[in-house]
Amino acid sequence: MRSPIPIYALALTSFALGTAEFAPNGQLSSVSDGFAVSVADAGLITTGFAIGATIGGPLIAAATLRVPHKRLTLVLVSVFLVANVVTAVSPGLLVAVLSRAVAGAVLGTFMGVAVTIASDLVAPARRGRAIALVFSGLTISNVLGVVIGNLAGNASGWRSVFWFVTGLALISLIGLLAVLPRQTGAAAGSSGSVGRALRTGRLWLTYGAMALAYAGLFTMFTYIEPMLQERGGASSGAVVWLLLVFGVGLVLGTHVAGHLADRSIRSTTVTAMIALVVALVAFSLLGTHLVAVVVLLPVLGAAGYGMVPPLQSFAVEIAEVTSPVVSALAAAAFMAGVSLGSAVGGEILRRGGGYEELPLVGAGLTVLGLLVFLSVDRLHGRATAAALLPRPVAELG
Repeated sequence: MRSPIPIYALALTSFALGTAEFAPNGQLSSVSDGFAVSVADAGLITTGFAIGATIGGPLIAAATLRVPHKRLTLVLVSVFLVANVVTAVSPGLLVAVLSRAVAGAVLGTFMGVAVTIASDLVAPARRGRAIALVFSGLTISNVLGVVIGNLAGNASGWRSVFWFVTGLALISLIGLLAVLPRQTGAAAGSSGSVGRALRTGRLWLTYGAMALAYAGLFTMFTYIEPMLQERGGASSGAVVWLLLVFGVGLVLGTHVAGHLADRSIRSTTVTAMIALVVALVAFSLLGTHLVAVVVLLPVLGAAGYGMVPPLQSFAVEIAEVTSPVVSALAAAAFMAGVSLGSAVGGEILRRGGGYEELPLVGAGLTVLGLLVFLSVDRLHGRATAAALLPRPVAELG
């Protein structure tokens, strides 16, 4: 059974947003030179994007809950397009970081709305695959978008990456205008059911697990370009193709995890997190060996992004409602992980730490995320079992 065409349009748009999110990671040295700042400070263009998605995404989703979904997505993509133009022409790091934060806020809101639309267009038994398809745009952007963007960046400078993203945004805008159905933003998820969901402590713990586990990957991946060059001895041209290897892994991981999540959310999540921890530790130990790097990069991509579909599905299961706010908060949690990871990695480097420390610290963060997830799953199981127990009948007087 094929997925509805609008889901593919949403995936195309997430491809554009994903390219904007990740392509700059391969150009940090160029950004550093262009703005005359350190590599750690150049990493703020990633941190700024993530903070925008973390804070701005849920706020915009909540404020636009009753806006028709088609109109909202068109406005969001238009703002995203303008934000990337501003980044491309920014005279200094501050303007670049601020415009990146705006673009990040768009991603956070858009992914929340997109997951809601995709979930509502399919049966619950196919929800994991629908979510995975929407996120496949983000993952494929790491294969095609990041590689093409970085090839352009290597040839014409880091600003050309954002002109490339601007073109992708324009194509996405046309696609959404053509095929996205009219949606009323006042779905069931906009009622008091959302408020009840947001008062559920288990839901917020789930968001915490998302952030911590994802931070583990981005503690090192934010700085993957200088790490590969300084530790692995890769040239700037080779880095692009190593990122392609990483991207292939995450595309496969997201696709497989989406199908497995429809069978078992819990086992899929736990397997992905454990695999990520093992791969991070191995990367720290073997990162100076290029062959090992080539083997480990796709595992890191598959495990890191394999967490996304099951955790998104888990959040919807706990919330017991599909809503842009619930999904935007999930996207914000992942972006909070990006922000946390990049900030932690940057602080390690500022304090004189070596690149080999980043994956080890990241592994520790992912372990924390796994422990939180297991605790939430146990609490959720108890709550579900208690809800199924028959209620006592009052004795007649």
